[in-house]
Amino acid sequence: MKDILLDAEGDLKISEWGDISLTDSVRQAVRIRLLWFFNEWRFAPQYGIPYYEEILVKNPNLERIKSIIKTEAMSVDEVSAVRNVAITWDKSSRNALVAFDIVIDERTYREEVLINV
Repeated sequence: MKDILLDAEGDLKISEWGDISLTDSVRQAVRIRLLWFFNEWRFAPQYGIPYYEEILVKNPNLERIKSIIKTEAMSVDEVSAVRNVAITWDKSSRNALVAFDIVIDERTYREEVLINV
């Protein structure tokens, strides 16, 4: 799947000549999926992760959250497995760091996504 290449902060990666590039990065596709909040996109409000509804709440269900993360990451076509999902909470800022391993073409990658509320 083609997408516009993003930098580490999630902004468009623009070359020194002012050009943008396309990418087939599965890792970027997973990252985008995990940063997409439920009901965020007006043209498809049913998509996204229920961060406000189930994750960034008082006394969240950790097993349910891990299941949501795994399901969403596995929805990207080339991902064959998601393992070792770990969530670190910063209660004062209500942010969450989600770390996990994804398997793509028999290679394992360690990924982290910071969820800023």
